[in-house]
Amino acid sequence: MFLFLVLGDRIAENPELIQKEVIENYAKDFPSSLLDMVKHSDLSTLSLAPLMHRYPWNIVLGNLSKVNITVAGDAMHPMTPDLAQGGGTALEDAVVLGRHIGLSFVQNGRLVPKEMPQAILGYLKERKWRVAGLVTGSYFSEWVQGGSNWLTNFFTYFFYRYFFARIRSVVHYECGKLPSVSSSESNNSSKND
Repeated sequence: MFLFLVLGDRIAENPELIQKEVIENYAKDFPSSLLDMVKHSDLSTLSLAPLMHRYPWNIVLGNLSKVNITVAGDAMHPMTPDLAQGGGTALEDAVVLGRHIGLSFVQNGRLVPKEMPQAILGYLKERKWRVAGLVTGSYFSEWVQGGSNWLTNFFTYFFYRYFFARIRSVVHYECGKLPSVSSSESNNSSKND
């Protein structure tokens, strides 16, 4: 992120500059095999994009839906890659949203449009505290890694010693199951279409 902020769009458009910056400023402690890989990488495959984040309070207090539209996955909760939770959390979103929409089905397996906003609100209510916690961990991780003074070094130690262990404990999260539809219900529904 720092590299992107300093050099702006200029670096994002120039793969040779990306490679040069990585070699000169970030690869000093790389093992020789990784440094060799960076030096010989195909320049057409190099790209640079800043890490994005969302403040946790925007998830808890913000408006994440409008009528029948909502956000999920990285649009709702972008996270730094060091937490290794982004993809799994997006899948949780899909299951929870699918369950809330599925439970909104009424007579003859048809979805009543006026029920969709309530389904989306139920999804957001169920997800907001879990993802706000993960985004807090991501935000804090990005912050402590960005500094090099004694205070951020202390927070880095504290983060990885105590807080990161708590974040790891949320990996085993049960987001529920999708509602099941019996084969007779789905056959009746397809006949009515």
